[in-house]
Amino acid sequence: MRSDMPSLREMPESDVVQPNEKCILPCKSDAPTGRSRWLACIHNLPAAAQTLMAMLIVFGLYRLFRQPVSGWARADYTAQSFLLSLLAENALKPAFWGSLLLAGGYAVFNRDLRSWGDLLRGGRMAWVAWTLIGVLVWTGSLYPFNFYFGQGHLVDRGIILLLGLVSLRFPACFPALLYAVVVTYLQWRVPGLSDAEYTNRKMVLDLAWVLCAAGLARPLINRCLPKATYAFTLACISAALIHYWIPGVAKLKVGLDSWDWLLHDDLFNLSASTFVHGWSAFWDEEGLVRLLAFLQPLALPMKVFVLVVELALITAFWNRRWFVLLSAGRVMLHAGIFFFSGDSFWNWIVLQIALTAAFIEWPRRGQGDEKSAPTMGAEMRLFSWQSGAVAAVYLLITANSHMASNLAWFDSQVTERYSVYAVMKGGRRLYVKPDFFEPYDFAFIQSQFHFLLPEKVLTRTFGAIHEARVAQAAREARTVEAVRGLIATHGKVQIDAKRTASFDGFLKRWFAQHRALEGVLPKTLHTLSPPLHAYVLSKETPDHTYQGEHPVERLEIEFERTLFDGERFVEMDHRVVHTVSLNEEDKTPGVTAGGR
Repeated sequence: MRSDMPSLREMPESDVVQPNEKCILPCKSDAPTGRSRWLACIHNLPAAAQTLMAMLIVFGLYRLFRQPVSGWARADYTAQSFLLSLLAENALKPAFWGSLLLAGGYAVFNRDLRSWGDLLRGGRMAWVAWTLIGVLVWTGSLYPFNFYFGQGHLVDRGIILLLGLVSLRFPACFPALLYAVVVTYLQWRVPGLSDAEYTNRKMVLDLAWVLCAAGLARPLINRCLPKATYAFTLACISAALIHYWIPGVAKLKVGLDSWDWLLHDDLFNLSASTFVHGWSAFWDEEGLVRLLAFLQPLALPMKVFVLVVELALITAFWNRRWFVLLSAGRVMLHAGIFFFSGDSFWNWIVLQIALTAAFIEWPRRGQGDEKSAPTMGAEMRLFSWQSGAVAAVYLLITANSHMASNLAWFDSQVTERYSVYAVMKGGRRLYVKPDFFEPYDFAFIQSQFHFLLPEKVLTRTFGAIHEARVAQAAREARTVEAVRGLIATHGKVQIDAKRTASFDGFLKRWFAQHRALEGVLPKTLHTLSPPLHAYVLSKETPDHTYQGEHPVERLEIEFERTLFDGERFVEMDHRVVHTVSLNEEDKTPGVTAGGR
């Protein structure tokens, strides 16, 4: 970029003019006519074709960047530094050196960059890059102390923090940061627990991988496809939007027909289920029942809003104001989800806020709001029908190859959950809150431990049913007898002795390590740690809640099945289904996450 040019990140998208391009200032006398608009659009078709080609090149490199990681991202998390142990364990693996080669190429090709705005043109995309780095650093360096592995990993946390700070100014360091964070995340994958938090990270990681691919493709695109000015920005934003588009499409496919979810899903059953799980920040049982009865007529408009926010993304780039409106809509969607269920998706929210702020037209003193049409010889705008068409085609081609989840189900009136209780010496029984197991808290919030139960169960997380015909039958079950018949007909036994043994090993190891290692460092990291994925926690009073007391004699796992009939909560089952003795010294061997 020429040194005598103003920085792209300091200019609104409509004002950016490329080097050697004639700038035509708009005025009333030469306002574009209908004919000139069509000529400009036709003239910009080559730019649209180049942009699509460039985005597909970025997508190919995105897949290339991701692929080798699965071959080497394994580390010994019981070591003081899992990153150093990773270097020793993977020194002879071709996949490891392939990833280093890609990261090195990225660093060389972008060594001259001193601003993210020079890579991601249009608006204030540097804000989005900074926000992404902030999320990666916060979740990768300040997560709670992991008692399962019994290490503070202070060296690794420091490396990630340093790489994050450097990456804010020098984009060339970004792949190194991403690799370190990915390896950090893999310690969440331990035997006995599902990595439920992974869904919360998918969009962040997808956006980061595409950003790496964009930097690697930069020399080729700049040399061979010079009119693809906004290809990197379009590809990166599309990587985030795909994680809303796929759930929107899934909602059209989950039912017996395309309108089944819209017309028949009882959305507010989610609030009833999360209330049973512990989400009671804004209401008690009586207040929740009154609120849901009052809001019931708004269920259909709210579901229409959800579908519009998710499916209209295919048109996001046709107009800047429309893009900002959809971005704000996604923030509102997450705010509503948090209010009604306690599920925060906080990192998704901050990225959507950054995207919204990046393209809001902030008022400038002495400047009007007038926009000129594309001029002959100029590249197409970031927000135009050409960009919208290119982004839509790209989304349709690549959406299913990203890491987006099919977040679509039917919310039932039946909740099946599990709770952990600590039985102390002397018989005192205390409820163990899910956040006691941070950073594995979300697995305990979801509490889908059906592998412990030797009988049929009907639902998944927070009362979700994923089979359309089962959901159809469930809508008619409003009594305890009807629900039991439904379970007998459609329920499934999911008991798994191997997973049960792994789960027992996790609990024994966790409580043994917690007793030995609790202190100042774990408390400090807990204070500095990121927000929880969900705040569906205990309803017990403090004197009946476990606070880390010792010794614990045994753990009891309670199964609870509750029916919400629209007017009240009916407890169908509530009993201890599994016991884990903690009397013997924990002899669970060291386990390495990440598939090892």
